[in-house]
Amino acid sequence: MKQAAIIACWIAVLLAAAFLRFDMLAERPFHADEATGARITATRMESGGATFDPTHYHGPLLADLAIPLCKARGENSWQKMTQATLRMLPAVAGMLLVLLPLIGRRRFGNAPMLLAAALLATSPLLVYYSRMFIHEPLLALFGMTFLFCLPNFARHGAPGFLLGLMFATKETFAISVLAWTAAAAWIAWENRRTIDLRTIFNKWRIPAALSFLTFILSAGYFYTDALRQPSGALDAVRTFFVYETVDGHDKPLAYYFQLLAQPHQSAGLWWFGTPVVLLALWAFAASFGKTPQAAANRPYIRFLTYSAAGHFIIYSMFAYKTPWLACLPWAHLCVLAGFSLTKILQRGKTYQVALITLAGITLVTQFQQARAATGRLASDARNPFAYVPTRPDVVKLEAWLGELRQIAPGGTLEPIAVIGGDYWPLPWYLRTLGKTGYWNEAPPGIDQLPLVFAMPERADAVMAELSASHTPLPRGLRAGVPLHVFVRNDIWNLWMNAEN
Repeated sequence: MKQAAIIACWIAVLLAAAFLRFDMLAERPFHADEATGARITATRMESGGATFDPTHYHGPLLADLAIPLCKARGENSWQKMTQATLRMLPAVAGMLLVLLPLIGRRRFGNAPMLLAAALLATSPLLVYYSRMFIHEPLLALFGMTFLFCLPNFARHGAPGFLLGLMFATKETFAISVLAWTAAAAWIAWENRRTIDLRTIFNKWRIPAALSFLTFILSAGYFYTDALRQPSGALDAVRTFFVYETVDGHDKPLAYYFQLLAQPHQSAGLWWFGTPVVLLALWAFAASFGKTPQAAANRPYIRFLTYSAAGHFIIYSMFAYKTPWLACLPWAHLCVLAGFSLTKILQRGKTYQVALITLAGITLVTQFQQARAATGRLASDARNPFAYVPTRPDVVKLEAWLGELRQIAPGGTLEPIAVIGGDYWPLPWYLRTLGKTGYWNEAPPGIDQLPLVFAMPERADAVMAELSASHTPLPRGLRAGVPLHVFVRNDIWNLWMNAEN
């Protein structure tokens, strides 16, 4: 009966994780970063491969994993891609992340790993970005797999292989390596009186060499496009020196604390991850106990604690901050919080009640926040995880333009012009309408074009030039970013007559 109850709990956790990640997966409007990633994926797929750009756009692995998924569903071009297919990759990565604690079940116990899985499954941060076609879900999966492999599979070079996948996903893997190295050094310092460096060196020199080799091979394979672009190996190193961040993402030092640990109310809901932090601190405090259980798990608990802290400290030192950067360190905290249930049945009643109550509150409130974040507030700026969300206006605009094309002369709206910069995700929604040109300034003859889009910084100039030839329609592109659509008067009149 005990085994059946444990299996039932795992099934419930996995069902909750799947529901939160796959329900209405394609409904939220495409984010600008998702659209950019889709364009890169399409370019690589249509060209049969592409060189890596060390100045922007991160590693190639996201696109390389998405391509076979798109092809399997018959989406072999930019025009045929769908949001559902592209988002399936991070959603699957999110599910695999929830499954990882199963690896540690025998070593750390059912209760701690089950709670860790439940916290990973319901975390609003992890749920939200597991439904988004960006690099962080893969980075979090490979990073946490690395941590779970360390106690069990380090001898076979698996950690190096996973580090290589992290590098091929995103250059910020270096921050994780730095945080993990600092955590290991701190633990070595704590145990300096009992640690034998010579024994450690003799035991781990061959596994370390294997991991270094698998790291080079796995990262190099993707950066060189399966060895077809050898210069990609050099560009992979250059990216740490020439990468260019985008303006407008500067945040205060305490941004991640305010986002994840400090309760705040928005859109009629309280947002907070405070209980997860409390459970993590509880597990860390318990590691100072003198019981055999505390001693057995102490190195792993301390490593998770110092690693999570190291990640957040390093990320906080950079002015450039986005909420999805916290996915991997927050996954550290979720697993660490699971250790609060270590040997709970051997504790006193008061201890058990307090801890189980806190864990229950954590799971209920996380599920509530995750459901709101991916449901009614999925593309609402009041949702703390909906970072610069795309306005629903754009989705409606895509459907309307399809109808407008049907009544336009010749059944086409091309060529289309987009004037100004920072226009993503607009290209995603225009991809099926035909030839589209992008200019910083209005080109000659713009008044002859059927359809013109103007970004805010060019709206006044375009408005003046098209005042006699086009009808302006204000729309919204992203939160705080308006979009002006200009429809040529003859097409607009046909539309109005059709409506009447």
